[in-house]
Amino acid sequence: MEAGGAQVEQRAESAQARGGAGARGGLGQGLDGVDKGFTGVDVDTGILVAETGFGLIANGFLADGIVLYGAEGPNILIPRRFSMPVLFRVFLLAALILPATLRAAEIHDPFLVRNLVEDIRDSNLVQARNQALLLGQREAYQILMQRVTAQTDWSRIPKMDDAGIQDLVLDVGIDQEKQGPGRLIATLSVRFKTESVRRLLRGAGIAYAEWRGRPLMVLPVWQTEAGTVYAEGANPWRDLWKTGTPEGLVALSVPQPNALNGMNGAALAAATPDQLGDILSRLNSSDLLVVVAAPGKSDNGLLKLDLTITGQGALASRLSGQRGYGGDVGETQEQLLLRAAGELARNLDDEWKGGNLLQYDKQGTLTAMAPLGGFEDWLSLRDRLNRATAVRSYDLAALSKTEAALVLHYVGEQGQLESMLMQNGLVLTWEDEHWALRSTGGGKR
Repeated sequence: MEAGGAQVEQRAESAQARGGAGARGGLGQGLDGVDKGFTGVDVDTGILVAETGFGLIANGFLADGIVLYGAEGPNILIPRRFSMPVLFRVFLLAALILPATLRAAEIHDPFLVRNLVEDIRDSNLVQARNQALLLGQREAYQILMQRVTAQTDWSRIPKMDDAGIQDLVLDVGIDQEKQGPGRLIATLSVRFKTESVRRLLRGAGIAYAEWRGRPLMVLPVWQTEAGTVYAEGANPWRDLWKTGTPEGLVALSVPQPNALNGMNGAALAAATPDQLGDILSRLNSSDLLVVVAAPGKSDNGLLKLDLTITGQGALASRLSGQRGYGGDVGETQEQLLLRAAGELARNLDDEWKGGNLLQYDKQGTLTAMAPLGGFEDWLSLRDRLNRATAVRSYDLAALSKTEAALVLHYVGEQGQLESMLMQNGLVLTWEDEHWALRSTGGGKR
């Protein structure tokens, strides 16, 4: 065994992300010759953070729209002014550091609130834009607080003035803007400082949940008299889910058709548990939802939508069943689909929070031995620990080819720790006078 003292921190502001033992691949030092501005990878969110002459770029957030940085970076108004060498270095770093299997949909940030639409009537465009930014941050704060906390605690969410909310904001993006005579319609994204939000909730004594697992896979199937389709024909239901509009605490992803073993919409709607299990293995995920949507009209002439939901996995299976939605007067099909998808996303969040709200006034430390079969096993173990939200950091006490000695620093009860480890394919057992941490074969990298 080789003694070591590396500590892997899982808590960091996006603007202060660190490399070292916690960074993916441990490549931070070797990249000095590529770009000295590299800061690191925040293992709490999996977000690559690079520092250029223009400030901080987190996870390619500048790719679309306008980004206005807060206290942790300069204002950057026009992304296309970035030079190609700078962007190339950022993308090169992303390619080197993030695992090849990590797709954009998997880089999920629960502290990012998107699709905030602000409709402002003011003849002064500058004032209208400032008002939209102010209202967007207020709305985003409420959405975020309700996203990560239990409904029973919503009445205790700290009341913040505009200055207090802005102190919590990392950046604001104007994704879309429409202007007319005396009117501005802006679609915004607001990203919050992870540690600042955590400190606020801990100070208020409010338990909160986070998600660091692989995305839950959603297979939206569209069923009409013309047939049942997934991607082999027009599918407005799948199109809506693909945009990422239904979002919340639990990361969601719509898989590509080529990952489904050739199964079309009709086959997915009638899939057996074994077939869904095979799809999960191919997608490297632990939960999957097949949501068959059948549109129609009720007797009163209004739109309706019937859903048949088949869930595979500990979380997704809780939503299995049927449900129906009646359209409101004047509601379009797109609006009805959005309402149904939004409710499903919130239901998933509520189910996840039910057993994963962490009490940060309760903390513990546990030493465990993890058997290894090689370097790939160590990478897999590290990845699974990074996804277990109860594990705030861990020390690598010793490492050999056959085992690793770890000191886990966790929050909440030990039972919660064991449950979250199990959800990520790790089982904690007491063996021969010590704790052992073993892979179950689930929760793959």
